[in-house]
Amino acid sequence: MSITGNKNLINITANDDELITLAEVKMHCRIDEDFDFEDSELTLLRSAALIACQRHIGKKIGVDLEWDNALKVGCLMYISHLYRDRSMVTPFEQTTVPLTVDSLWSVYRDPGVH
Repeated sequence: MSITGNKNLINITANDDELITLAEVKMHCRIDEDFDFEDSELTLLRSAALIACQRHIGKKIGVDLEWDNALKVGCLMYISHLYRDRSMVTPFEQTTVPLTVDSLWSVYRDPGVH
């Protein structure tokens, strides 16, 4: 995946599927692997989680940040959150990541930078 044009968007150097497979997303969301009706939505949520992770931390995966299991678990938890809460249930827009995801990702932030 490569995103260009907006300095606020961060390039992902690896293929999304190399970081988190669709099978891993389905397993984490407790979706039967044979059920492929929502594969395109799950793929979109995976990309969104990877972008959110990098924006939250302020570093590029594969450039400034080495991919590890804590980042992966945080992304899987965020994907699950986005999948489970697909419909807005309040009139207010949620702008923060869930606390458990924040606790996994925030340790990678540089204090005072973000």
